[in-house]
Amino acid sequence: MNNLRRMHMIAGTLAILCIVGNLPKIVEAFKIDWQNGISLLSTLAIGGYLLGCAIGAIVNLFIGKKKKK
Repeated sequence: MNNLRRMHMIAGTLAILCIVGNLPKIVEAFKIDWQNGISLLSTLAIGGYLLGCAIGAIVNLFIGKKKKK
């Protein structure tokens, strides 16, 4: 698996986990107002994806260093 694909797999998985982990908060935000729910949902998805990209980059650096040795 190439490095970019690995990073996006980690990022997508983490974004989904952030959404699923905060599902009760998302449901409550939708009950208050649909715009609050959409805002929270998009924030969690984008934030989780960016965090996953950072973790994926670190993992790729670690794997790259291991392969060079």
